[in-house]
Amino acid sequence: MFIPSRLLLALATLSLLDISFADGNYKLVDTYDASNFFSSFNFFADKDPTNGFVQYKSLEAAAASGLIGIDSSTPNGLVYLGVDHKSKDPAGRASVRVSSQKAYTHGLFITDLEHMPGASASSSSKGGECGAWPAHWLLAEGVTWPQNGEIDIIEGANDQVNNQMTLHTTSGCFIDKQGFSGQLLTSDCDVNAPNQDKNAGCAIRHSMTDSMSFGAGFNAGGGGVYATEWTSQSISVWHFPRANIPADISSGNPDPTKWGLPVAKFAGGGCNIDQHFQNHNIIFDTTFCGDWAGNAWGTSPVCKSKASTCQDYVQNNPEVFAESYWAVRSVKVYEIQQGEKTEMRRRDIIQHGWEILDKENKKPKMYDPHGRNPATPVVEENSQPSSL
Repeated sequence: MFIPSRLLLALATLSLLDISFADGNYKLVDTYDASNFFSSFNFFADKDPTNGFVQYKSLEAAAASGLIGIDSSTPNGLVYLGVDHKSKDPAGRASVRVSSQKAYTHGLFITDLEHMPGASASSSSKGGECGAWPAHWLLAEGVTWPQNGEIDIIEGANDQVNNQMTLHTTSGCFIDKQGFSGQLLTSDCDVNAPNQDKNAGCAIRHSMTDSMSFGAGFNAGGGGVYATEWTSQSISVWHFPRANIPADISSGNPDPTKWGLPVAKFAGGGCNIDQHFQNHNIIFDTTFCGDWAGNAWGTSPVCKSKASTCQDYVQNNPEVFAESYWAVRSVKVYEIQQGEKTEMRRRDIIQHGWEILDKENKKPKMYDPHGRNPATPVVEENSQPSSL
């Protein structure tokens, strides 16, 4: 094991550099809320790429049919993104999929939700509703998937109780198996990884003891916040129920260093984050059945007891999807300003001993004690990278 020497070298290098570290505060760059959401997001109205039993509607069609709206009963309003819960259309259940007009590379994304799609009041599920597959995610649009990556912040299917966070990439992205509080499901982010289900990616799920991370459980607590920090070294996700939102988030001065262990952290020398993740739009959607909820229908005793197939259940039971809506308080995007990024680099170096700074030009450079190309991430032969 050579990790200790790498960490010592990284820290020693830091002490030699003539750098004045800034405070590293994140600065708010964009806010999406009831005042501007529908003018800042595009509506996807084509065939569902995940083969869902769904009809995605345009802005005009969604507004005309009551699938979207603004709930002004709260002080700042809520953005409502719902689904049809009245008709039995054999062509698929009407819904919306929206993506931000602006794309991002890196940032801190603070998503404040009053409600997410969840099980109906009549359901025994404490999580999602059978047949539904809601997601809040970041994706590079306009390229062939999974080029430039996908970051799933909130996702679940059928009567799933705990939220699942996943990265999807091309080959060459492995994550460390520690540094987070959630349950690791898979560690190879490649959608074609051997010994994993196709398109599985690298996935981390909330602990089974956390009943407030997804669906009905999340809603019962008044919603809450999901915070996603995306840097060159890692992608981390925190979840805070409404009663436990940190004061720095509420005050508009978020500081991830004070939030403790993230639920999910995708990091390690086996994945070059900047190579695999670029130019992502912010997305909300709710689809039905398809590649996940449909294919997994038979694995849920609760769901398969309701109907022989996912499509049959979704088509003929519209009323159970009345709770399948998003109520968004806001999505806020923060970025480290150029003069403050050095502190972020310092923090990442301390956390990931495999990187040092180059004294001459003060640009990050990969350090490899085996003498290979310093621009190449360090990966042990025939194994996944060791964690610190």
